[in-house]
Amino acid sequence: MATSSSNGPLSARSLDDLLDRYEEFDFSAGDDDEADRARAAEADAVAAEVLRRRPEDAGFWFDRGLLAKWRRDWPAAQEFNSRALALVPEDEREEEPAAWNLGTAATARRDWATARRAWAAYGIDVGGTGDEPVDADLGPAVVRLNPPVRYMGQRDLEIDGRAGDAEVVWGWRLDPARIRITSVPTPDSGHRYGDVVLIDGQPHGTRNVDGDDFPVFEEIELWERSPVPTLSLQVRGTPDDVAELREALDRAGLTVEDWTTEVGYVCRACSDGLVHDHEHQPEIPADGTRRLGMSGDGDEALRVVHEWLDRAPGRESEDLLIVLD
Repeated sequence: MATSSSNGPLSARSLDDLLDRYEEFDFSAGDDDEADRARAAEADAVAAEVLRRRPEDAGFWFDRGLLAKWRRDWPAAQEFNSRALALVPEDEREEEPAAWNLGTAATARRDWATARRAWAAYGIDVGGTGDEPVDADLGPAVVRLNPPVRYMGQRDLEIDGRAGDAEVVWGWRLDPARIRITSVPTPDSGHRYGDVVLIDGQPHGTRNVDGDDFPVFEEIELWERSPVPTLSLQVRGTPDDVAELREALDRAGLTVEDWTTEVGYVCRACSDGLVHDHEHQPEIPADGTRRLGMSGDGDEALRVVHEWLDRAPGRESEDLLIVLD
């Protein structure tokens, strides 16, 4: 832990001076990643020095836990949020942010007993007991993969050594901190159908379906990798032809997305739920070409496609590609 700053060793500075310095920090991300990391490290060092003198300050324990969460240092995030929560009276812990962040950190570490206690303190019954994995089955949810960096000290996500493109997809919420992806993400996202991602509890934006608003949660990191590859196939046919193929693929156990008609690119403001006066609609090719994304067995997909081609004239397809193995 750093113990000095541009104004000299932290241990030599007065408590009031440290508190004034801490108030000056802007926790939002700037344009310079290196400067952001330096600011985050200084903020953490100042908070640590304040806590050395005021160890019963729950707010500074929480802030250290927040900084640790942003840099994905889960042992530190769990320790600091646990210290913060312990300083909150038991009858005041419902909806306490430290309980939520403790549950997230413990989930990242697969410390199910601690996660279960944290969610209970927050006021969420996730069921089960002890060290068994949490499986709360919280229903459909929306998640933004590879979200933009929003806070100082936060790092871009990397999967298999590369940063992926941001993409908003559907999933199933396993517990307050995890979503299993049920869409077929595009390969540029680096994610697969069935990936389980750790999410932040603060949503950014909403998606409306049939009049119901779903909050858009943001990925913190890939928690569990799906073993199922992502396939891509370009086909040509009438809308009814494509619908028939999709139904056949679905019956064969493959998950299918129409990347041509169902995936659109939106500006960041619209993605975050801000109102803009423009539309984001994917362009539909006039010749009936569709790019289908699939998750499942490639041999089975080929069998279904060949049968589909043989059932009616005028249908066409290009080679089936494994785009994320």
